[in-house]
Amino acid sequence: MRVTFNTFPDTLLGRLQSLGGEQNKSLVQLSTGQRISAPSDDPAAMQRILTLRTEKKENQQYYRNAIDGTEISKTTFSTLDQLNKLLTRATELASNVSGATSTQEFNAKGSEINQLIEQGLNVANSKLRGSYILAGDASGSADKPFQAKQGADGLITKVDYKGSNTVAEMHIGEGTIISASTTGAENQNVADMLNKLVELRDKMKAKKSDDVLAVKLQLSDGPDNVEDKILSSMSRAGATQYRLEVAMNDLTNRYDATEQLISTDADIDFAEATVRLNRAQMAYQAAIQSGAKIEGNSLLDYLR
Repeated sequence: MRVTFNTFPDTLLGRLQSLGGEQNKSLVQLSTGQRISAPSDDPAAMQRILTLRTEKKENQQYYRNAIDGTEISKTTFSTLDQLNKLLTRATELASNVSGATSTQEFNAKGSEINQLIEQGLNVANSKLRGSYILAGDASGSADKPFQAKQGADGLITKVDYKGSNTVAEMHIGEGTIISASTTGAENQNVADMLNKLVELRDKMKAKKSDDVLAVKLQLSDGPDNVEDKILSSMSRAGATQYRLEVAMNDLTNRYDATEQLISTDADIDFAEATVRLNRAQMAYQAAIQSGAKIEGNSLLDYLR
């Protein structure tokens, strides 16, 4: 069999290139901490990693949505709580009215209720980051959701809800949609509350204790009263907040689990990679030394 002059150098060069590639691969892995730098390194693992990364990004967006929803639900609850406190104060004023109530007391209570109406209107038109809280999916509108009509004396005579009757929704999970804002019906209940306070104020001005107590019954004591409706809205806002917090906790756990799964496929074992690098370097040096020794010999060295 004939062995050509270039056979050994070509074989040695190929071996050195292979060992050099192994060294470079190990060095890249150690410097980046990643086992896979190209899909060809492990196609199956790369597919899993890409799928998990997509899922991780989706969970990150769901988490941001849940954070926004939690902020909205907290602010909504706080807004409704302020309105309920105004309502409670108004019913306290009405509860003390009787046939013995003086004209001055009627006037004083009517003036205070008027202040409650104006404050309630301001609270109902509260904003969060430039958007109205109690406006449905029209929260970004330039027009206030609760608009007041005033009489010649400048007093509020009626409050109309001009916001949307539909609600903004957000995704907090795959196939899970939630609304953190109040519904159109709940917002209308707020307008009804303010209008009942207007009626209560006017009855105070008329100095009719029986009429005052009748309005008070509609506000807090009677069936289907305004206070129960506001409290129901607060309860729903609190339940929504709790649900969002649970979702955030679940998304955090899923994010951590996804990170762990990605790490399992993508991250290197530094000890193992170091051993591979040392082995490749030793083999590379041995190949060079062996090649140099063999190249220094000729056929005559073997014929002696």
